[in-house]
Amino acid sequence: MGQGAVGAADRLVARWVDHLREHEPVEASRLGLPDRDEDLPDLSAAGLDARARSLSALAAAVDLALAAVPVGATGPALAAAGDLRLLADTLAWRRAELEDRPRHALDPLPALETVAAGVHALLRTDGVDAAEQRRRVRAAVRRARRVPRFLECAGAALTGVSAPAYEVAAGRVAGLVGLVRDALPRRAAALGLDVDGARDAGEYAAEGLEAFAALVDELVDDRRLDWRVGPVHHGRALRLAVGAATPAGELEDRARTVLAETRAEMAELVAATWTRRRPGVPRPEGEDALLRAALDGVAAAAVPAHRLVREARVAVDEARAFCAAWGALPVPAADTLRVEVMPAELRGVAVAFLTGPEPFRAGSGGTYHLAPVPDDWDEPRRRSFLREYHPAQLRSLAVHEAYPGHHLQLMRQAAHPRLARRLLGRPAFVEGWAVRMEREVLDAGFGRDGTSAVPREDLELIQLRMQLRVAANALLDLGLHAASMTDADALSLLTGAALQEGAEARGKLLRAKVTSGQLSSYFAGADELAALGRSERARLGAAFDPEAHLRAVLEHGAPTVPVLAAELADAVPAGDRTVGGWPEAAAG
Repeated sequence: MGQGAVGAADRLVARWVDHLREHEPVEASRLGLPDRDEDLPDLSAAGLDARARSLSALAAAVDLALAAVPVGATGPALAAAGDLRLLADTLAWRRAELEDRPRHALDPLPALETVAAGVHALLRTDGVDAAEQRRRVRAAVRRARRVPRFLECAGAALTGVSAPAYEVAAGRVAGLVGLVRDALPRRAAALGLDVDGARDAGEYAAEGLEAFAALVDELVDDRRLDWRVGPVHHGRALRLAVGAATPAGELEDRARTVLAETRAEMAELVAATWTRRRPGVPRPEGEDALLRAALDGVAAAAVPAHRLVREARVAVDEARAFCAAWGALPVPAADTLRVEVMPAELRGVAVAFLTGPEPFRAGSGGTYHLAPVPDDWDEPRRRSFLREYHPAQLRSLAVHEAYPGHHLQLMRQAAHPRLARRLLGRPAFVEGWAVRMEREVLDAGFGRDGTSAVPREDLELIQLRMQLRVAANALLDLGLHAASMTDADALSLLTGAALQEGAEARGKLLRAKVTSGQLSSYFAGADELAALGRSERARLGAAFDPEAHLRAVLEHGAPTVPVLAAELADAVPAGDRTVGGWPEAAAG
């Protein structure tokens, strides 16, 4: 029976890959599957209907396979059941976004994101030899020619555009036009390919983008479209897409508690270190004044805008060197990660994010993207942004995005021997791991003994403020989409209790409106992983080894925490790590 469950899971995950090839070719490209690189999804009524039928048939087959798994399954059968549950939730979410609350009808951003990802993914160069780069650029040229038809179908499906989606879309289009009109022919020329053909395709794609932008501009006048998704859809997003096991109400209560406790911990830290921070300066009265004065001192070290990415690279180098010396976790080879200015076509939502490796292409790495200060911002807003992303904050981001956060975890996940664990990761785990690592590296000594150019006490203070941010993210997401939080309430939370700069708060508010569920993933994942650690400590008693626990958690991909907890308790092995070309060099 156990082997039957394993075989069923393998077959059904393979069918999921076939579905992606057929109906989501840009996602297939992102995964490293090259055979549909020149195509875009079919958003016609017939194409969407075929996609829905494919999802429905696969979901029915997964349900049957899950029902056949023996009650109390252990070992490989237990792991297969976990894979099937991850696939079932993935399919349920895809169907919800296609049928129950069709995102393609309510939001122009998925279409623009598809164009951006579809071309941008084919221009990546990390770990790609010259012949493969030329093949990809030729495919990108052919894909660019399909952009107008794709966007025509996307526009026909739109029934309205919310004001927040319009704001992000308007900022994205210029970057996308530059990607197809300028970057694509420039890359073709660099590789000795047909520049005229690339230029023509880029111009054709740019015209399609401009026509779509004009349509979006018309549809935003329909003020009836509310950007709030409501508590029912938001709850589905938390469970199915984010992978959070904690109900929304409990999540909100936990976030409020953590917010208050963390502020108190920050105040205690600042009070204990005040005389070293500000010798001869009287300590401010009151918690809020004390915290803001200390944060002002940290923000005074902000670098100029032109040095932001350079400082981020220094921070990543520090984090990697510390993790290699620490030795608790494997460290990917240095050449598997690049730190770059975020391309214009990807801006408008997050300030920083990581593009991970392609699971089907051994040797691919990742890119940590950091948004620059926008040229059109006035001086107060620029200064506010730089005060938020000062050197101490960039160290926290380096740990979160790179070592031992996202880059380590995603490289490990991409090399997992089971296909389901490579492809079906959950944001709650991915973000929760990165948030947990921010605390773990400080507990391990990051910032001491010259391991960072930033004072240790500043790193500690900013890591605590990041905990405030994570809790506030969840409260913002829940309040906006599952309740009726106003903009004023949101900004008061972010700039007040969470101690954020105004520029960061305004950007976060816009991000929350267009990404329901995502901002809860940080807090939900970190909280659930912390609870798992406590549970494993209680289960194992004196045999519990914190560093061994982290390594074990890392080896299971990025499932939901309940799936992970069951596998740890059953001692299910993660598998043979020679699969996938994992670079073991530099561990320890």
